[in-house]
Amino acid sequence: MSHPAVLIVDDNVVNLELYGELLDMTGYRAVLVDRADTVVETALRERPALIFLDLHLPGQSGQAVAASLLAQPVLAGTPIVALTAVRRDGLADHLRSLGFCGLVSKPCGVETFLAAVEWGLRRQDREFRTFS
Repeated sequence: MSHPAVLIVDDNVVNLELYGELLDMTGYRAVLVDRADTVVETALRERPALIFLDLHLPGQSGQAVAASLLAQPVLAGTPIVALTAVRRDGLADHLRSLGFCGLVSKPCGVETFLAAVEWGLRRQDREFRTFS
């Protein structure tokens, strides 16, 4: 039995492939997207159980993509975790207000990324969480 699909959105192809390989090795079905303009279409087709979304994408911000995802009734309950190398005061609060459930600081180690996947899929506490 395989684990649920996890959508990863990152314009850095090396990061995207690494995340995909990690998910594949642990039994998850990785759905990889490197362009903002195909995220919503892909999410509607694949119905992932969890979405990791880079905040800095060419052409459209991750925040704008998240808003488009959350506006889709069938995706509104899908947890979205931000991926970013940006560190600034108030970022977690800002992302929470936009509907993100968590934040993974890049670069991150294998254990950190997989812990974020496990947490994002079960999210029993419903609290925003930061992984770094």
